Amino acid sequence: MASVNATVRDLIAAYPCGYKNRTQALHQILVVNGSGYEWRGGQAINRDDPGTCEALHERSRYSAELVAELQADGVEIANRFITGECPAEARRLCAAELSLTPGLLGRMPYQASPGLLFLNVPDDAADDWKLASAEIARWVGPLWARRAAEGDTIEAFSLTPEQREYVNGQRTEALQRFQQMYGYGPAA
Repeated sequence: MASVNATVRDLIAAYPCGYKNRTQALHQILVVNGSGYEWRGGQAINRDDPGTCEALHERSRYSAELVAELQADGVEIANRFITGECPAEARRLCAAELSLTPGLLGRMPYQASPGLLFLNVPDDAADDWKLASAEIARWVGPLWARRAAEGDTIEAFSLTPEQREYVNGQRTEALQRFQQMYGYGPAA
């Protein structure tokens, strides 16, 4: 069984450029739809091998010819484009400590949707996963409330009336589920 702390540690170690702290990693695991995680045997398990960010950074590496050309033109190039290394490589070594360190989410949370893992905690979930779900709910709830008060950004996108109705229905269902599970939260 993978504990919350081990799962968060492994995610930060695999993608240190994507997750600076426990809160950001929990958001990815429990709030982001399509993140690859699912409930299995009472814990959130990644159904795919997520690999690491190293391949991504290697693909972003500039060729030696391009580096030489840009430098000849006086263009300053970030080291990561020359070496292909993760700019947050040092964070990878601190993953165990960071997996225990809450911090700012650093962005608005994923859009409210009834299929999110933290809104569907199974009865057989391990206690640490139940606590982690409540932990991320304490971050997401106020941010969803703020988003609702400011006018949800989804309204800025061009949606057909049918799409808007679907999105609004999904959001309403998610917010109702949030209130049922956690006893507080943004109004539907």
